[in-house]
Amino acid sequence: MRRKTIELAVGLGLLLGPLAYALTLEPEVVEVEVPQVIEIERATPVVELEAPVVEAPVVEPPVVEPPVVEPPAVEPPAESADDRLAFAFVNTAGLVLHTSAKLAWGEGHLRDHEGPGQFLAAKRASASAVPAELWVQRGRTFDLYGAEGKVCTARLGELSVLAQHDGPGLYDLFFDEYAYDEDDESAPSYDEFDEADYPPRAIRRQVWSTTDDDGAWLVAEVVSETSCAGALWARDAQLPPPVILHRSDAPNAAARHDVEQFEASDDLADLRTEYMRWHGELDEDEQSYEPDWATIAYENPTQALTWWTEQHDPALVELQFGLESGWCGDGFDTQVRSISQVSDGQLVPMERPPHPIAVFDADLDGRYEFLTSTRYDEEIDSIRSETLADSWGIPEVFVCPC
Repeated sequence: MRRKTIELAVGLGLLLGPLAYALTLEPEVVEVEVPQVIEIERATPVVELEAPVVEAPVVEPPVVEPPVVEPPAVEPPAESADDRLAFAFVNTAGLVLHTSAKLAWGEGHLRDHEGPGQFLAAKRASASAVPAELWVQRGRTFDLYGAEGKVCTARLGELSVLAQHDGPGLYDLFFDEYAYDEDDESAPSYDEFDEADYPPRAIRRQVWSTTDDDGAWLVAEVVSETSCAGALWARDAQLPPPVILHRSDAPNAAARHDVEQFEASDDLADLRTEYMRWHGELDEDEQSYEPDWATIAYENPTQALTWWTEQHDPALVELQFGLESGWCGDGFDTQVRSISQVSDGQLVPMERPPHPIAVFDADLDGRYEFLTSTRYDEEIDSIRSETLADSWGIPEVFVCPC
């Protein structure tokens, strides 16, 4: 019993000993760091009131006019040459700015183009090569005129250098006397020639290569909102309008006087005598193909056309009589044409091509320009006057119709 009591006391000592020792120790003080507290002071906004502005009375100073000083006299600058065109041809190629353009004025690839020629080749005009007085025409406005007067107003567009040839056939373009050496035996005969061997590109190259250095045209595209059909010539719209004459076959004193003078003239009497002598020398078979004088005078009598001003005054009288001879020079040409100007009631014969298409005063110098068309020479269209003269034609190989 005693032994159990001792064991129990020892066990309790082992259990309670550490606890008693811990109670004898002094407690450890742990300090916790407290962050510093910063107080933020709120500012009260201050509203400043703007003080009223008190304007001072405005006192205008007296106006003092400076003395008038006359500027020294200055000579006006000399006027430069006017580059506005009083006349230019118009046809299916457009407005023709120059009828003797150089090939070097063109640049780029050859291309097709509209024009009166049968075979054509064109290049875009070069701004650096075309003369300045011609290049400046781009974008300008022109009035276009036909035989009876103005037909439209148009703007000039793109410029092109155009070469043309009138054949009369493709063989003649490639193997005519001025474009090909006739002694070269490699040239095919006319029967051996096959047009299928010459595509459009080859045709354009041939037209361009056989054109003289100054034988092309400088043409401008005609841009208009209305039709310009029938236009023959043009004039810069910024210039004053030209004087236009109008043709009529209405009877009038000036026309009757011209007819009476001609029918009583020695020229007509001599023509009648020479024709009757020539006709009388023909054999019976030849006479069957040639009319006698009475037939000519009846079928082709003297006729007079009058060109009138806008004030309805006769300006020109155009006279025609007789019959033109045949193609090959056979026969006797009895045709007579003349044109006279009415001046102070008198008819003054003019050295001008008869039967013009249009008559006008383009440069307003008081002298008329005559626009004519011919069929048998290179001057297909021409304008003639004392101050304006120009013509255009297209190269072709002449083939005698006889």
